[in-house]
Amino acid sequence: MPNQNNILFSGILALIFLVTGTYFWSAIGLGLALFYFLRVIDGMGQRIPIVDLMTAMSALQWIVGPYIDYVNEAHHYKYHMYVDESTYMSFVVPAILAFRAGTLLFKDHSNLDDIGQRVSNLLDNYPKLPYVFIVGGLIIPSFSSFLPASLRFIFYLLANVKYIGVIYLLFSDKPNRWLIFWVTMGFTAVASIAAGMFHDLLLWAMLSFTFVAREMQLSFIKKLSVAIAGIFLAMTIQSVKAEYRNMVWKQGYTGNKTALFLGLATQQWSSGSIINPSGEEDMNVRLNQGWIISAVMNHVPQKEPFANGNTIWEGVESSLLPRFLAPNKKKAGGQENFRRYTGLSLGDNTSMGISIIGEGYANYGRSGGILFMFLWGLFIGWFWKKLWDVSNSFPTILIWSPILFLQVVKAETEFAVVLNHLTKASMLVFGLLWFIKRQWGIRI
Repeated sequence: MPNQNNILFSGILALIFLVTGTYFWSAIGLGLALFYFLRVIDGMGQRIPIVDLMTAMSALQWIVGPYIDYVNEAHHYKYHMYVDESTYMSFVVPAILAFRAGTLLFKDHSNLDDIGQRVSNLLDNYPKLPYVFIVGGLIIPSFSSFLPASLRFIFYLLANVKYIGVIYLLFSDKPNRWLIFWVTMGFTAVASIAAGMFHDLLLWAMLSFTFVAREMQLSFIKKLSVAIAGIFLAMTIQSVKAEYRNMVWKQGYTGNKTALFLGLATQQWSSGSIINPSGEEDMNVRLNQGWIISAVMNHVPQKEPFANGNTIWEGVESSLLPRFLAPNKKKAGGQENFRRYTGLSLGDNTSMGISIIGEGYANYGRSGGILFMFLWGLFIGWFWKKLWDVSNSFPTILIWSPILFLQVVKAETEFAVVLNHLTKASMLVFGLLWFIKRQWGIRI
């Protein structure tokens, strides 16, 4: 679908909402959400649309979810919008636009045809390289229980090289490439079910789909159909995981966990609970990240003063310094910032971040928060451009970008976690590629 059609459909949607009395920034935001959803689908198979995916997921969780809450009469007792629609949307929509404007100051070079040629050249000289990455990535998790906590994150990242190996294979003409791809993704699904953690499955399914779409030469309609199926998969997981975790983690279920999960999913679909949950607000609770942002806007600065950059600098410190040099740096989970800047309670075992945009408001207010989002977009655009520049030394480095952005693409994660992941993952990936080049002379 040409980009002009995306603009046309999104503009028509925004105009319809405006004509029917929707608040101006809400209408613009809904049009923006549709535009970037279509742009992500359109880009699959042509480029690595990580920045577009970041924007689309943000628009979905920060605009669409909150809008549904505003127009619905039913509201969750806690997970509801804490400020009025005009106050919220007049901050969030311009902030997302500012973020995207910042990224656009740097050109996107992630053309998959060019990247595919680079991978082909690499595999012509080292045809067994993908298999080394796949086997290594599958073996590494078996060592995690023997490692100290400080090293588990590094080995978690290293385990993801199996997906890089699979993606390399997709660019090859190996007859077994699709079998290996589906076996690897199936293994990820089973491992996710066994652990009750579905983050890796959903993110790698999204991030790898652009390479699948290229190799299968999927049309826009087929890509859209797969995306819709993916949305239903995510809805199924969200609908089932609470009951599943309760049975496995708390009740000590010892049977076949995959069968249990599939049974619960079948039960949810049969009862219609996924499409029509028990409470009208329940479905949107799974989507709406804006309630946390609105809670921040309701609490700061009325009851908690602006942080004036403190959490941002703490995030920079956290990403650059190991814990033994910064023993007081915050732990992951977001509990401290959530409690302080929303004024709401949160259990010690519950992870909930105020998100980058919420953190921008908590530090700098409305105008400063919009400027912060522009600067964050500028940094992401610069970082993506630098990856392309580094490809002169490591020709297929952009294939590794999903590992770098695993946490970055998530709309609910706060600044310290995002920057820490991007920094640590970059150091690990570049260190690994440098070591391979120095040790064996392979320019990956």
